[in-house]
Amino acid sequence: MDSSILAGVGRTDFNPKHAVSWLETQPEELKLWKVIFDELLLCAEKPRQSSGNACVKLYGFVEQCSKSAKPSLRQCAFAESTALRLFKFFMEWNEQDSHRSMRLVLDFLTHFITNNPTPGVGDSVKATILNATISTITQQSSRPSVKSAMVALDHFIQKRLVFLCDALETYRKIHGLPSEENVLWDTFVAKIFAWMELHYVCAIAGKLLVTIFTTSWYEDKDVKHQPDIWHEFIYKGLRMNIDYLEPIKHYIFVPLFKTDRTGSLAYLHHLSLLQRLTSKDSNGWDLNSMLWLAMLEAGKKVGVIGEPGSEPEQGTESATQLRADVLERVLCHESHEARSSAVSILVASPSTTKPYTGEALELLKLHLPSFHEDPDPKMRYDVLGHSRNMIKRIQNIIESLQREEERLLKKVSKSGVSKAAAEPTMRVSKTGQTEKRQKDILAALQDTLRQHEDFVRWYVGFLKSELAPTASYQRHITALKAMEFITKPARSQGTNTPESSGLRNLLIDTTWFRSILDLIMDPFDDVRETAASLIMSLSLENGDARLQGQMEKLRRTPIEELQNFCAKADELSRRTARADHSDGAARSFELLCRLSTSLEERMRIPFEVLSSLEAKLTAAERDLANAVLEAPMHGSFASLRYIWGSISGVKFSETDLKTLEELQDRAITCCQRIWQTVRHVLCDDSPEGHLPEELEEVEGLDTKDLLSYSFRAIHESSNFLQAIASNARYNGRNGLLAPSRQNFEAIGRLTFDELSNLRHRGAFTTVSQTFTSCCSLVKFFLGDLDAGPNLLDEWYQGALNCIHTQASTTRRSAGIPALIVGILSSNADRPSFEDVIHNLQEIGCRPALVSETDGSNLPQVHALNCIKDIFKSSYLSSKAEPYLTDCLQLAANSLKSEIWAIRNCGLLLLRSLIDCLFGTSESKTSIEAGWDGRTVKIPYHKFKTLPALLVSLLEMGQQSSGVLIGTQTAESVFPALDIIRRAGPPEQFRDKLYDVISWYLGSRIWHVREIAARTLCSFLLKPGWLGHVAGLLTSSGTSANKLHGALLAFKFLLERLIEVMPDQLSDSEIHATCLLLTELPSTNHNITTCPEVRAIYIEIVSFVTRLDQTENKPATNPPWDTLQSRVVNLFDQSTKDTTPSALLDIRLGKAAIKHVLLRAQTREGVLEQILTTALKNDVNVASHLLDYISSIELRSHEERARRVQIYATVILTINDEDSRATALNNISDVLHDLLCDESREGLKHLPSEGEITELRKDLQEKPLSPSLADAIVRFSGSELAILFARAEGVMGDDLEQLLRRWGFMLSDAGMDDMTFDSRIAAVGALSTFIASIAITTTIASDNSPSPAHLPWLLALYDALNDDDDEVRAAAASAAAPLLSGQRLVAVEAIRRLLRWLVAAYGNNNEFRAHIACRMTGNTPSPPTPSFFPTRDQNDATTTITNPITKLLQGWTSAEEQLEKAMRFDDSLFAVEEQNLYVDELTEARRWRRVFSSLSPAFTSPSTPLEVVAALSEWTHAGLQTLIRLAGANVEGEERRDGPLGWTSKPEVFAICARVVTCGAALAEAGDEEIGRMLIQFRDVGRETEVHGLLLGLCDEEVLDP
Repeated sequence: MDSSILAGVGRTDFNPKHAVSWLETQPEELKLWKVIFDELLLCAEKPRQSSGNACVKLYGFVEQCSKSAKPSLRQCAFAESTALRLFKFFMEWNEQDSHRSMRLVLDFLTHFITNNPTPGVGDSVKATILNATISTITQQSSRPSVKSAMVALDHFIQKRLVFLCDALETYRKIHGLPSEENVLWDTFVAKIFAWMELHYVCAIAGKLLVTIFTTSWYEDKDVKHQPDIWHEFIYKGLRMNIDYLEPIKHYIFVPLFKTDRTGSLAYLHHLSLLQRLTSKDSNGWDLNSMLWLAMLEAGKKVGVIGEPGSEPEQGTESATQLRADVLERVLCHESHEARSSAVSILVASPSTTKPYTGEALELLKLHLPSFHEDPDPKMRYDVLGHSRNMIKRIQNIIESLQREEERLLKKVSKSGVSKAAAEPTMRVSKTGQTEKRQKDILAALQDTLRQHEDFVRWYVGFLKSELAPTASYQRHITALKAMEFITKPARSQGTNTPESSGLRNLLIDTTWFRSILDLIMDPFDDVRETAASLIMSLSLENGDARLQGQMEKLRRTPIEELQNFCAKADELSRRTARADHSDGAARSFELLCRLSTSLEERMRIPFEVLSSLEAKLTAAERDLANAVLEAPMHGSFASLRYIWGSISGVKFSETDLKTLEELQDRAITCCQRIWQTVRHVLCDDSPEGHLPEELEEVEGLDTKDLLSYSFRAIHESSNFLQAIASNARYNGRNGLLAPSRQNFEAIGRLTFDELSNLRHRGAFTTVSQTFTSCCSLVKFFLGDLDAGPNLLDEWYQGALNCIHTQASTTRRSAGIPALIVGILSSNADRPSFEDVIHNLQEIGCRPALVSETDGSNLPQVHALNCIKDIFKSSYLSSKAEPYLTDCLQLAANSLKSEIWAIRNCGLLLLRSLIDCLFGTSESKTSIEAGWDGRTVKIPYHKFKTLPALLVSLLEMGQQSSGVLIGTQTAESVFPALDIIRRAGPPEQFRDKLYDVISWYLGSRIWHVREIAARTLCSFLLKPGWLGHVAGLLTSSGTSANKLHGALLAFKFLLERLIEVMPDQLSDSEIHATCLLLTELPSTNHNITTCPEVRAIYIEIVSFVTRLDQTENKPATNPPWDTLQSRVVNLFDQSTKDTTPSALLDIRLGKAAIKHVLLRAQTREGVLEQILTTALKNDVNVASHLLDYISSIELRSHEERARRVQIYATVILTINDEDSRATALNNISDVLHDLLCDESREGLKHLPSEGEITELRKDLQEKPLSPSLADAIVRFSGSELAILFARAEGVMGDDLEQLLRRWGFMLSDAGMDDMTFDSRIAAVGALSTFIASIAITTTIASDNSPSPAHLPWLLALYDALNDDDDEVRAAAASAAAPLLSGQRLVAVEAIRRLLRWLVAAYGNNNEFRAHIACRMTGNTPSPPTPSFFPTRDQNDATTTITNPITKLLQGWTSAEEQLEKAMRFDDSLFAVEEQNLYVDELTEARRWRRVFSSLSPAFTSPSTPLEVVAALSEWTHAGLQTLIRLAGANVEGEERRDGPLGWTSKPEVFAICARVVTCGAALAEAGDEEIGRMLIQFRDVGRETEVHGLLLGLCDEEVLDP
């Protein structure tokens, strides 16, 4: 029995209860108990996969012992050492291998402390655990296991073993802090928040914080943190890192609602009072607003927050309702995050069948379109997630409501029958009341159902409209992805019926089918892919009845339509040879093959494509130049690739299989032929500029065409070979197509040949993927191969031959590393990974001398590059990890080579190894910041030789000598320093490394000193740092370089401390730092003699004084004044310095400027003198000083006026255009603040008219640069605002003309072909002018403002439609004072601006003329005025006597526009439009709504108004052209539109849409002739299959009698 119990401890059938019972019978129970306990603990410490239920058995054993009848066993279970060992086990293993049974250890510890027969032991264990967990969480532990510590602390607090007061007191004692309760809580909670940056700690950190927020502090008092205190903690945590918002929402707010619903609602109310997101004076997306929306979102998801517009539900007293108007303000806010949260709040619900309110559906209709066109991909991704939930919920709602409606109808019907049979008693009265109540319920339910069905119809129509050819990429891809949720939904449990079949039937029709087919040829790959997948989801023969019925009316089946589309797509790709057209045509052939119902048809398609390809190959072999121009073949290879994917895995008969095998042989031969045809192009050492001599004289052929033809052919043929080879997994399976052994060998050898010879980077990237795939598939042919060397051996020997013989023409060794990586990716036993890596290391470490090589044949370069790519491979890096330190040594040795190519590859290898050590997921900001003084980021214990290697690398740099000392030092030292800087120093070599790195502070290379200084920071992030800094400064001696390096370390350390350890910058430390800096110039003369040292010293002084100003008042701290006087003395000395130094001048200038600005008593002109002196000496220095002055905060209007004078002096004094531009932009910024002061006090400090005139004259007379011209545009807004402010609302003729010219100038500056700087400058001018006149005039509320404002208002509208999202955002911000005062997203700003224009100018004929111009796309180009408007300018081009006549003249007819748009462009690379954001169809619809909103007297055709007549004439002619185009050859096929027809071209569709939209607007206004023409176009268009979205613009409800 003894042996069986002990031997069975590690087995799965071990029973703790039986073991304890046996122990109770043994005389040596204590010794045996220890054996079993140790064995169980050892089993539990194994990884989760192998430990099984060891933790459960361990818990069961100690618990049974604690309840044993034998005192000695109970004593063992309740021994302090037992508890501490279990706690240590939990802390270590829960951190790295957490599983649920680990919690049992905490349960036993709870039992141990609560029921211990010796209370002192329990208290001691509790204190030890509390001390350990608090130390770990607050970063005092040397090896923190923070996740385990938080789990343990949370567990004990919830079990009421530990109270918050105990935890706080322990924290105070550990850190030696004063007994200030509020400060203690702030710092303790902040320490917990700091861990939320680690994703695996977020959840438990949030749980612990919720426990702290909602748990009583004391055992005998019910004292808790109140919601306002929650906010203080959470607000400070979010301020630490904005990325904590999502963890706060998911891991704090959601649990808070579940734990303390009442407190959470109180906190939500508190947040709603603090947030300013929905207020009129909102300044944007602040922290309180973030928390408010996150809290709303969490509350909505758990069901505490109701639907917008809904009535409070019965029995939910704590629930709160969300106002629809508040949510709408957030939905149209400028912040992406706010809008995304608002959509989530709108859509989210804990119930998938709870109906939306009418208000919610209206909000979705109004704002969902703007989300689909958002330029931010994350925003669109979020919206798609919400859309998926919305579609699923609405479908469930409709189905639920329909079932409920059916049930109520039956109930009402039954009630009516019962009522008829009842006697006329009191029961009849009650029955009638019940029936009335049931009918009311039924009516309400039917109304809700109708609302949801209407929304579904709107949503489907909206998605289809987003497929218009003129829509942007963002709208296309978002609509297509949303359609996937409808056409390919998740299937209901237990059924084969898609959940959204009703939505699918509404969506799929001929218009949708044609639009999707057109998008298969879209320029964007993901659009093409998604469109093809949507077509693939169709069942064209026996499903989608609506599509079948509509296609039957066109006398064609969907398959026939797809066949016609394939023919058109193939011809288009042949004519243009563009990659997008070829890929789209290839996808169309795949669709045709997949959707063909007969096997014969499916087999015919690839044979036809292959025959066409062979003909093209024959032509290319005969005449390559003509083939490049006339017969591109990459589309044919792509078609075969897609088709091969459609027939892979499909079973065929033996006859069909032989036919396909014959096809496969021919296809592989084609790939071999194209390689032989173009290899001389792609294997040239410089393929990008190579044109073979025999092709140089061919007309129309250049290197771009030849290279594109060759690269794309190899790219697609290689992808096709990969598709063939991938079927090797079917080898030996009957009926499935697979390559034969000969086929596979041919593919592998061809790709090896390509990869070993290619020099075109894009080509060998593609071929390398095919070769890697072949290597991984070799295993399927091992049984067929001889017992001798296999293919992998052959390829490996070939790769080694390449390494030894191939010239080193590229620093990355072309395709050789890909050969090695591909072979190793096969994971084969031969060649083994170990053999390959050792061979490469042996080759890489061979010595090479400059005298023995010409640099062209260096196998070491290829070997190092192969090793580098092995470590960069995500698949191989884990296998290569054991060799990492050896490879680090190899790289370090390579840095000693005389040959640059080897040193360079060694450096590249080092970088790759560093990435392998740290990973590549770390943000750039974190990488640049370096170590934060917490956990070391590299497991040095895992790479035991790494610390010694780092020391060796650094010592090697110390020993460098000779000519290469500079480059060798940099190349060898930087990687080692970078590892230490990012990871932190290894403890066992800390002192040694500190001394070595300190030596580098004296390097003669600036950058070496800098990186060494940054690295030393990681050693000094601890208390007592100032003493080490003083030691570095003292040890510099007379060396200027060493002093400079020490000061750099001082500066970087101060910056890092304030980021990660601000508590180390206490008042005493700052005071001591000031004293050290004050004494330094007297102890080291290099500060006064070396410009670089002086510059960094001044920078440190400036930094410290900024800290000092924050913490103390300057007047009470003498060292601060002493430091300032030191800087002033250094400034005086700099004028006598004979050594010029721009860096020193910049630092001194900044310090002097700061000294002057902070002193109240300074003489006039000091700043001007500083700037003009700098400008005379160095323009770059002056530019830095100008930027610095602008960064200094202005506290009063007097300071702003003084600043304007300083900038004006600079402009008048100098001639440098860039400095003048900087000064003028700074003037504009200051004037903006003065003009936009709501108190209007700023107007008193504006420059005089004479000063502005002098400045304007100077700007006109001196030369202009582009940047200065943009600055003048920006300044013009301020100048005009000053004129308006002084005019006090009275606008004379001269001011009116000036306003018009200014508007024309802004229109010109904001045009699509202007630079970004010009367009943003125009928006800046608008921002100042609008903000000023909104305060000084009544334009925002004036019902009839002057029409002279129209030019700049329309320029503002155009800026809201700009291609750049930054310009649109700035324009929306500029428009805010004119509209609601709220910061709006650009789409909403456009909508409100148009409403404002209609209200202000609806009766103005000039505005009506602008409407007509915008509707027809005939927006006139603005006149070209001078850059600077003046009162006395009477230029005839800008003085408009009759603007209406000017606007209506010279319109381009629709026929002329269509003729130009329909010209075919066969260029290889299409030229993008300047503005890809604006959609002509959307624009036409917007201005049509504006037109329709005008008074009927204006829009009526019976009123002979000039504007309406011009619009009617243009529309009439345009409709005639459309009818002619649509109706030509109706009986034949020549003019049939259809997919890829003439209306598929975006430019053509846009013009047609304008004509039809204008016609619909006029017809709606009562123009019967236009109405008849629209009906005629619609009818003819249906016959000739004009685009359905275009025909949909013909408003049938208005047109039909």
